[in-house]
Amino acid sequence: MLSPLNRVIAIVAIAAIGTSVVLAARLSDREDTAQWAHVPRPAQDALTRSIDLNHIASFRYVGDKMLEVTDESGKKYNMEFTESCPGLKDARSFSLVTENYRDMDRFTGIALLGRICTFKDFSPRA
Repeated sequence: MLSPLNRVIAIVAIAAIGTSVVLAARLSDREDTAQWAHVPRPAQDALTRSIDLNHIASFRYVGDKMLEVTDESGKKYNMEFTESCPGLKDARSFSLVTENYRDMDRFTGIALLGRICTFKDFSPRA
């Protein structure tokens, strides 16, 4: 059995550990929020427009806010971003990004060099 003094020490130690865990989690959450705070929201029509694009065969740099994407059948699309996307000019690949795990077929941007660039428009090229 623990003496009353040992019980008090154990309770204080458990409280200190619990407080440390809570503070570490809050700090980590703030860092995540700060890291992703600069990611602009995608244009609303970029979320809802349905584009028949199954496979990107190639892409071409048009400007810091636009790529021209070609699918496997040769059909071209314009991928326009809400703001300049650093590293776009020299990019050899990128990853398509969804807003959440429930919208796996609705892409809202690309991930490039650790940065997310959101779509302003993604439409078939005229």
